[in-house]
Amino acid sequence: MSRFQRPSLPGAVVMGAAASLVVLLAGCASAPANSSDAPAGGGDEKFVIGFEQPLGGQAWREMGLASLQALANSPEYKDKVELKIVRTNDNDAAQQNAAMQNLIADGVDLILFDPASSSGADAAITQASTQGIPVIANGGPYDSEDVYVVSTDWATAGSTGAEWLLENLGENKNVAVLEGLAGVPLNEGSMPGVTETLEKGGATIVAQDTNGWNEATAQEAMSNILRSNPDVGGVYSFLTGGQGVPEAFASAGLPFVPVVGGSGYNGEACALVKYDGEGLTGDMVFGQPAIYAKGLEQAVKLLEGEEIEKQQYFPPLEITNDNAKDYCLDDKPSNFQLGYDFPGLDLPLEDVMKYYSGS
Repeated sequence: MSRFQRPSLPGAVVMGAAASLVVLLAGCASAPANSSDAPAGGGDEKFVIGFEQPLGGQAWREMGLASLQALANSPEYKDKVELKIVRTNDNDAAQQNAAMQNLIADGVDLILFDPASSSGADAAITQASTQGIPVIANGGPYDSEDVYVVSTDWATAGSTGAEWLLENLGENKNVAVLEGLAGVPLNEGSMPGVTETLEKGGATIVAQDTNGWNEATAQEAMSNILRSNPDVGGVYSFLTGGQGVPEAFASAGLPFVPVVGGSGYNGEACALVKYDGEGLTGDMVFGQPAIYAKGLEQAVKLLEGEEIEKQQYFPPLEITNDNAKDYCLDDKPSNFQLGYDFPGLDLPLEDVMKYYSGS
């Protein structure tokens, strides 16, 4: 039972068939987010907090969930938090909305969600607001006055990389641009500013494609661009590409140019280390997955009666040639997700790894 008693709903809300519900009891370190369903065991002393995840399997989000669970199971939180983690598929806003309505029916005290779109969960949010259940968009922004936001400042992430690229271009101002995943709010909200910053700064965008937020896709897209534009002077790749783009240049036998990436994969940091002596310079700008844990921290404060800021945006991390050695983990694979900790939370890697189901 949660700490708060909510009025019952008139009927159960049916979740999409592709959605799956996982109940994680805080304090139970042996139950990762992809474990089988378990009965809710929280007592009156625990807040029941739902988290809706619309795109499972991606390393960034898997690390975010691991950080979330590590904090929930830490000594400070394990006796007062019960998590209910719901996964849906394909960044489907309708599935996310239905899953959030199910969490409301399940009697949660608060909902955290990583938005699949900028407005697709409006029905669930209205329902939650009617019942006095706070909702926090955690990981990206959401367009609603009824929603708190705890997110990376993705617009800053975009402009930071674009400004770095302008500062590091040589005489050749021709650049290639790879956007992230079309249709996702943080991509659509950031890319227009990136383009504007580059063009106002004197760069000429001579080729565009998408990286699909996947290093292999980034490498393939860059390889295709280099066949017709082998003389680009720089590359901007939004939130992925710091490994794939340099590897495309290496495979083509072309000199490296300044590269902006930002998946936060271990391979990005290690690529800067690997090719540093061969002229690769880069700025890998990414938001920490542990923003999910920061969302949990803020959720608990709100439920305990503290006033929190309605819109909280945090600056991204930057991995450059100057600090890449500090981030590159020789004992982890290229697609291991960095950013497992968040300033002020102190999440040790060994604790987070108990819940990480990625590579």
